[in-house]
Order: sequence, then C-alpha cells, then structure tokens
Amino acid sequence: MKTEKNSDVLQGMDVNTEDAIVTLSDKIWEIGSIDEIRQQVSDVTFTFHVVTNVIGNCQGDGWMSIVEYHADLLPYISSAMYEIGLDKVGEATKNIANIFPLDISVLSDSEFCKVVNFMKGHKTDLEELKKYSESEQEKMSEQYFDTIDKLDEIAEKLWYYGCPDNEGWGVVSRYLEKHLQDNFWK
Repeated sequence: MKTEKNSDVLQGMDVNTEDAIVTLSDKIWEIGSIDEIRQQVSDVTFTFHVVTNVIGNCQGDGWMSIVEYHADLLPYISSAMYEIGLDKVGEATKNIANIFPLDISVLSDSEFCKVVNFMKGHKTDLEELKKYSESEQEKMSEQYFDTIDKLDEIAEKLWYYGCPDNEGWGVVSRYLEKHLQDNFWK
C-alpha cells in the first residue's frame, strides 16, 4: 500500500494558506467520487476533504449549494465536523439528510432534482411524493428552508469571507498542521 504522508503532498507548503488547502483537496479529488475517496484515503485525509469542501462551498454559495449540489457529502459532514472540533456544525448537521422525505442515497440525479424542487414548493411527477398533501409539502418546505438558514447563520460566523481566523480556514489549517505526518492513503 502507498505510504505517502500529507506533508509529502504539500511539499513544504505553509498549511496556513488557501493554496496548501486547495493543493491537498485537488489531489484528493483526482481519486474520483466521494465513495472512492472514502475507500482509499486515511480517515484524517477524508475528514480534511469533507470539511474543506463544505467550507469552500459555503463560502461560495452557502449551505443550499451543499445540500443541492453536493448531497454526496451529507452522510459524512456531521462526523467530520465533530472530528475537526466544530461541534455546533456537527450537531446541526447530524441528521441533515432527513430534511428530505425520501432516502436520497438511492435516488438518481433526476429523481433527486425532483425532490429538491418539491422541497422548494414545486409540483412533482415523482410518485413517492404525490402522497403528501399541499399542507404537508408546505411544512416540509418550511423545514427545508429553516434548516438551510440555520446552517448559513452558523457558518457565517465561522468561515464566510471576512471572518477572523484566516478567512475561516484556520480550523482546517490547524487540523492539517496537527496531521501533517499522518498517512494520506489508508
């Protein structure tokens, strides 16, 4: 098995820079899908990857972009946040996939898109969702938007641009520094 360390990938880069974080994350994405990544990299590297992608996407487009365009991360976010020391985010995302009325892990991209649209209050042709009344859909939609808003409020204080602590990347930099000599691969 490969014995490369996180420090080998970074080749002396300062972990307190976005460049170092992006370099490591880009190397991880070269592996493939989130499931392939999870199977091949160490737990430390995987945690780094999940948190980095959550922060980066939040900074760019907020939590809605994660929920709607990076749903493959949802099962891993809570434990990664706890691991890195962001317990408030870990708690808030503990059951994040449950904001959807269907198990999103088994849906096709097209079906998932229909579920998201349903959560935003649109009509659907997806049979599994037709059983919900209009008022049930409204309640689910309200819960969906409330969850996103609460997560955005938490993230705004932690890692939106202009935040202290290295523009919000400080927690990742400290984690990376602590784990520089850990294995990149499993």
